[in-house]
Amino acid sequence: MPGNRILLVENPALLSIDLGRIKVVRQGQPDTFVLPADIAVLCLHHHTISLTVSVLRKIAETGATILVTDEHHYPIGLQLPLVGNQSLPQRLNQQISIRQADRHQSVWKRLVQSRIDTQAKNLRYLKLSGALYLERLTKKLTPGDPSNIEAQAAKHYWKHLFGTEFRREKKGAMDGINSQLNFGYAVLRAMIARQLVLSGLNPALGIGHHGQQNPFNLADDFIEPYRFIVERHVRLQDIKNDKFSSSDKPKLLQFVETSVYIDGQDYRLAQGIAESINSYCRFLETGKENLFLPKDAGTGE
Repeated sequence: MPGNRILLVENPALLSIDLGRIKVVRQGQPDTFVLPADIAVLCLHHHTISLTVSVLRKIAETGATILVTDEHHYPIGLQLPLVGNQSLPQRLNQQISIRQADRHQSVWKRLVQSRIDTQAKNLRYLKLSGALYLERLTKKLTPGDPSNIEAQAAKHYWKHLFGTEFRREKKGAMDGINSQLNFGYAVLRAMIARQLVLSGLNPALGIGHHGQQNPFNLADDFIEPYRFIVERHVRLQDIKNDKFSSSDKPKLLQFVETSVYIDGQDYRLAQGIAESINSYCRFLETGKENLFLPKDAGTGE
């Protein structure tokens, strides 16, 4: 499978291919070289970065993704590989079939339960109050979430994780916490979208997310059980509401080195995501809802 490295370029630079390696040229700095096979996500965060078509081609061939962000660290573009996958037509029919049979609601329930459970795990790990209430909410969740348990959990969680004054904001957020969350989620989403495509799945056909203008509904479904990793990492940075600066990004991206605990084993983050997506593929094939989702960060965190 493709590598696990996040290559972040946030200064004026020229990227090209040199003897099979990606060459990064920056003024006043030594040239650096990276093997394309080591890269999971190439993150471009400067408006003057230039790169050759050969770089785009090589990144696609190795199954990695390219993420482009704006000046506020918000994702505005994502290139995914279109690798030759013989299962594409079969997977597409399977994805459509479970929606027609209304079998997706129980899967969505499992994803939301995992999301709320890992929220509780975060509060306990960080020695914050509020975990017991979240644990009780998971038991009240039913398919379709008619009682809006997910929203209740989110409101309670953010209050205890970042304080009563915190308000979750997505696009256009300027404060340090939301900027870090948005940037971290964007990288995580790219990793998940890549694995979906490599597994022959159509990222637009979601389970709980089904926005007509969203080409990554399924990625937004499977990011839910993994969001806690970014949130825990951001909380441990403790930058309050200071501005999220360039010097903070490499430290934040260390979350990709986190291990996750799934089905009694520790997995590196990229491997854990692959396990979860593969278990969903098995569900599409067999109808058995034995999804492999993270219980917590692994012991190797």
